[in-house]
Amino acid sequence: MINGNVLKLLTLIMTPVVAATIVYLQPDESGRKDIPNRLPEAAPYVLAEAQVLAPPYNEHWEQENSPGQCQTCHRKIFDEWNGSMMSNAWRDPAWRAAFLLLARATSAHGECDTPEPPDSTPKAMHNPFANKSECSSTFDLGTHKYTLSRPGSLLDFFCSRCHMPTDYIDNVPLRNVKFDPRTGLETATGDMNFNPTSDNGTGIAFATLDSQFRNTESGKSGIICAFCHTYAETRDTPFHNYPSSTSPYKPATESKLRSDLLPPGEQDTFKVPDPARQNLGYSIGAGSFRLSPHAIVTPERFGPLAATVPPAPADTYTSQIFGKTIAFGRMDPAKHKGYHQTMFLHAEMCAACHDVTNALPIKNSIGKWVGGFPIERTYTEWANSAYADRPGNASFDPRFKRDCQSCHMQQDYGQPGTAQTLYKDGKPLPPPVDRVADEGGSLHPFFTHHFVGGNAYIPKLIGKDIDSGGNVSPYPELSAFSFSSADPKSMYSRGFWTNLERRGAYSQHARLAWDRLRHVLSMDVRGPASTEAGVKVPVEITVANTGSGHNFPTGFPEGRTAWLALHAYDLATGKELPIYDNVWHRTSVGVGNLTTEEMVDPNFPGCNWRIPAGSADPYSVQFKAVATLGDGCPTLDLPYATPLNMVTDKRGLPLDKDGRVIDPSNPGLPVFKDANNNGDLFDDSFLTDTRIKPRGRPENQQKIDRYSVLPPPGTAGPIAVSAAVYYQSFEAIVALKFLGNMADVNNNFILEPCVLGGLCDRRRPTSEPPVVEGAPPVPIVVRNFVIPVQGALTDTTRPQMGTYPQPGAGSVSQDVVPKVFLSEPIRQIANGSFTLTDSHGA
Repeated sequence: MINGNVLKLLTLIMTPVVAATIVYLQPDESGRKDIPNRLPEAAPYVLAEAQVLAPPYNEHWEQENSPGQCQTCHRKIFDEWNGSMMSNAWRDPAWRAAFLLLARATSAHGECDTPEPPDSTPKAMHNPFANKSECSSTFDLGTHKYTLSRPGSLLDFFCSRCHMPTDYIDNVPLRNVKFDPRTGLETATGDMNFNPTSDNGTGIAFATLDSQFRNTESGKSGIICAFCHTYAETRDTPFHNYPSSTSPYKPATESKLRSDLLPPGEQDTFKVPDPARQNLGYSIGAGSFRLSPHAIVTPERFGPLAATVPPAPADTYTSQIFGKTIAFGRMDPAKHKGYHQTMFLHAEMCAACHDVTNALPIKNSIGKWVGGFPIERTYTEWANSAYADRPGNASFDPRFKRDCQSCHMQQDYGQPGTAQTLYKDGKPLPPPVDRVADEGGSLHPFFTHHFVGGNAYIPKLIGKDIDSGGNVSPYPELSAFSFSSADPKSMYSRGFWTNLERRGAYSQHARLAWDRLRHVLSMDVRGPASTEAGVKVPVEITVANTGSGHNFPTGFPEGRTAWLALHAYDLATGKELPIYDNVWHRTSVGVGNLTTEEMVDPNFPGCNWRIPAGSADPYSVQFKAVATLGDGCPTLDLPYATPLNMVTDKRGLPLDKDGRVIDPSNPGLPVFKDANNNGDLFDDSFLTDTRIKPRGRPENQQKIDRYSVLPPPGTAGPIAVSAAVYYQSFEAIVALKFLGNMADVNNNFILEPCVLGGLCDRRRPTSEPPVVEGAPPVPIVVRNFVIPVQGALTDTTRPQMGTYPQPGAGSVSQDVVPKVFLSEPIRQIANGSFTLTDSHGA
């Protein structure tokens, strides 16, 4: 009997001859299964290694490379990661719903991938290019029309790459890797049978089909340890925005250990591709990663620790971030081999999934080009901020040097990890020190793996990704009948979820997100030293982004929103006072509450853009980006959003800097016009973009002087003015559409949040924060001040205080948010002057 490991080794040794033939000689058998004008994109794995160790790698993902296996030696890191949005990249219900809906909007199968709704309501039509009564779609390529007819969508290999990357990689077979004879560029197409949103006849979207490597256990595990720690180099993605350089990574092209194949000077990667470029020569874009097949199969790992003697004792780059000498860490190879990859210390690694560009080379239904639309620009926002030590960045300030890792991987319990908290007396705090493994190894500067951003909603809905046995935790399932009905009152007109009770164990990530969000913005509120009753009282507000290294908010523009709320009270009576807005020329009692009925958004006249109850007050100052199809109105259909400021020719096709059309024979960089001359090439791509830019940018702060308090005659005062900025991970229109009955838990098609004047229906909240329905509006920053009223009696009453939970309360929610209520604003509260303690003294 042949030993299994020996058989694997024989297979690996025999593979090179076969694989090499496949890569270069296999004819194109795709037929008319995909549009023919996609820009070339190399394989998501290092080709030289894949010719020896070809995909699929599912067996390795689910055995020695599974997170459950990693936790046996890296329990602390595993516990930090488990439940994060990285671990839940696939389980994230908002992503699954969005992917399903947008896959139907870009289906290659006409409307045939959308089933008939089971409640006999009219069927929804999502695909503007569907051919009537046919299972086909005819897309507008700009130069001509092209018809496809197959199950699946144009987005199958786009949305999957950063949310279920192991399955994505396993669906890019080596036989599909070719070289374009016109450009000499490597290009790799996926297996058109992938179709990850398919229900496979089960009635549940995203059904598992192991034979297709579709929604496997590893795919459902999201961004797993082995995905990041086998990341070796980058590749250009369609409509990318940065020129790249030759990778310094040295492939290991045999099945032996890397240390046995390469000389010491080539095992670790200490150099970036091109230190003279702003992007350091790395490719930037959605899914620009290339993994090492050798590291996946061996298994070996890449990270900050070195296997060989570093070129210098100190890591200069990291030392400058923390303001102290940081030595290169050395790898303990007792359990597995590991090698230094300098990309792990630089923001460009994160840019592989956090600088997202629409890759579709088509026009939308009104004839506007969509390829190149900047869906997310988180990396680029950082690269032009005070934090980015990059060539050509005039905004850089050495005092604030930070990359993604030195903020988001410095957060821990009690340390939110923002630029507001990572400095003391103007100097950076040192990194924590710990071992990366439970046993053995030496102490190193430690980078936490909570991977917390601003999402305080989804982690609460689904909990931890991996259970105690190392398996994927239960999760709510998305019905394949979701979005099938055209009747807005049908449960199938939106995301329809089954098994809502299924979720993983409680995770810390929602509370850590609250901690992080509360240390992002600074705000100053000013008014007159005193006032008379019956006159306008002007209020001046300044909001600044002093905590995040990118825009606030950043990320996908369909859902994330923030807004300013302003309220004023007569402290003598407790009565709320009216506020006048000189932009809208309207008076209201308070600004910035949640709406209580569906209404037309006044910000987009003539569009009939309707927002549901539970939305942020549309008359408030909002911080958000809004995309458009090019018709002057908002859209949530990001695959069809057009970049308004992209340079195109008379036919509407994108041009490079030399005026040549960008197409497969010339996959150049698109050109964007800076229409508002603020140095940001991408905010003008949107219909509106009012997000607050990071430190170093002109729009780092916004001054708001449009509001006045209107105390009526007889107001005794003093007048308390309270200003707050709130943030939602998912605004109401998105929560209702994508999350459906998961957000609207009583299925009455109205969000009824029990905060900010929302339509609370008196249900008793069972968790914190007590929102009941929809994403919690997180108070990012709150400021108060008091204006005495002239001629009024001096208030000598001592301020009253109450707490929640009340002293002695039992059965308190595990994730309770302690609150303090004061009868009037109190100044100069700090850790040294005010503390809350629980029953254990904590």
